[in-house]
Amino acid sequence: MIRSLADFTRIAKEKGPKKLAVLAPEDEDFMRAVKTSWEMGYIEPVLIGNAEKMERVAAKVGFDIGSFDKIPGVEQQAISDLGIRMLFSGELPIASKGQIPTSYIYRSIIREEAKAASGMTVSVVTFWEIPGIDHLVVFTDTGVNIKPDARAKAEIIKNAAFVYHLMGVPRPRVAILSGHREVGGDLASYRDYRFLRKAAAAGELGECDIVDATSFTEIFRGSRRPGAPAGDVRREMPHILVVPCLDTGNVICKLDFFLDVTRSSLVATSRGPVCIPARSDFSDNIVQQLAMCVVLADRMGKEVH
Repeated sequence: MIRSLADFTRIAKEKGPKKLAVLAPEDEDFMRAVKTSWEMGYIEPVLIGNAEKMERVAAKVGFDIGSFDKIPGVEQQAISDLGIRMLFSGELPIASKGQIPTSYIYRSIIREEAKAASGMTVSVVTFWEIPGIDHLVVFTDTGVNIKPDARAKAEIIKNAAFVYHLMGVPRPRVAILSGHREVGGDLASYRDYRFLRKAAAAGELGECDIVDATSFTEIFRGSRRPGAPAGDVRREMPHILVVPCLDTGNVICKLDFFLDVTRSSLVATSRGPVCIPARSDFSDNIVQQLAMCVVLADRMGKEVH
């Protein structure tokens, strides 16, 4: 069972190198991450982008890219479309965003999912490694669905649960984050919680459990009863936290900039993981995310193909 980001890096060394479509690696941090990931044995890059820029930035970080496959391209949406198409055709098991707006990547993935008729709702899974918690914790969706309704959240949960199943967690615990009002009626997110709890009980969400807690207070206290004793957070912390909307998820997951946690994100698609480092991520964090994608691609390959 994978419990930490260190588990991903350890296993990536065993399962790599895997071919990676690298979309516009035209900045130093990302090219340095590609270099390190290749040196660690995680990946074999296929570089797609502006040839002149890639050569220039590779020289700056001391990376000889002469022996790797390179596909020249300038227009960003075309680069994104090509790399994601290579992933969905099975030519490569992983793709990664470089210096391309993330919205272009999402657009390419949504198109390919539609062509594949997978029925999959594209979503972003953001891991937090939290000191004192004996497993990784996911926030989702933190990147695609602006204001998902209950049915969209059901698909988002299935994506995250699938990732946990690949990690060896057979039945992840899921919290639907919401406020709970005493007067004025339930919030929409709380009505979603009620819907999803019934759906999970009916087996409609697959192998996962919706916990009886919708706020961090309830999660940390372990009970809604005033004055109830604190629970064992290490054990009771859910694996998956479903945020009410995109804004909330994006704000929460970026709190790693001042909290003692480590963040690592990916897009779960029906054909393989897509690495989507944030513009603010440094090369070491990108290397971590690539290692995670290598491991999940290896395990997903056994499930999908």
